Amino acid sequence: MPPLTLGRLVAFAAFALLWLPGGIVVFALIRGAVPPLEAWLQLAVTAPCGLPLALAWLALRRAGWRRTAWTVFAVLGPLSVLGALVGGLLGPPGIAVYAVALSLPAWIVYGVRRWCRR
Repeated sequence: MPPLTLGRLVAFAAFALLWLPGGIVVFALIRGAVPPLEAWLQLAVTAPCGLPLALAWLALRRAGWRRTAWTVFAVLGPLSVLGALVGGLLGPPGIAVYAVALSLPAWIVYGVRRWCRR
């Protein structure tokens, strides 16, 4: 795996902070609803909630398991978006709880893969 340069770090930070709000917007657009301005501003609350899954994705990639990283993200990413929508009914703490809980399987996969490597 190439070293984590400043450019890669900036790209990852953008990805890590924008994938969850972006998924929520895409889901709203698929439903045919254009979010009002207030909803766009509230998406800022969801940005840091995507970090646990994004960091698990990065850990899996850095360990050399690229296919596993993308598979885990492809499964858990959409579930996290739906969880954020449901958690949004409970407010920002609900979004955070759902996002962290739905990133746990990715961290479990990472731990199991590391443990089996020994």
